[in-house]
Amino acid sequence: MNQGIAFSRTLRALDADDFRGSKLGLFMAAVLLAAWAWWMFAARVPQYESTTNVRIESGRVVAYFSPEAMGRISVGQPAIVHFNNNALATRVEAMASGRALLALPPNGQQPIAAADIETARLSPATVALQTLTRGNR
Repeated sequence: MNQGIAFSRTLRALDADDFRGSKLGLFMAAVLLAAWAWWMFAARVPQYESTTNVRIESGRVVAYFSPEAMGRISVGQPAIVHFNNNALATRVEAMASGRALLALPPNGQQPIAAADIETARLSPATVALQTLTRGNR
């Protein structure tokens, strides 16, 4: 018998509520989703070729890479040389068969442990798609 009264009170309460909090929360979620989607497609993440086969010869750092990696490396690309828990920024000065010659940073110390050369800048979406399709090859 009292079900009709309770239902009418519920309808009046819903009519009186403007759902401001819910609308604001939905708007904020949409903004966050749009910002994430923009980052996913517009941001550029550096891709590196890395090697631990590195030597110092003739005042230069010589880093040896596989033939596939050498195809992605070119003169002028930024590089990072790692040694003794330090990382120094440098550039690729020249290329020879299977190796990249990097400028020796000032006050270079031995031993050098590794070298990373930035080969590309890709969006996170491209990296994700490449990772997903890598298993299908």
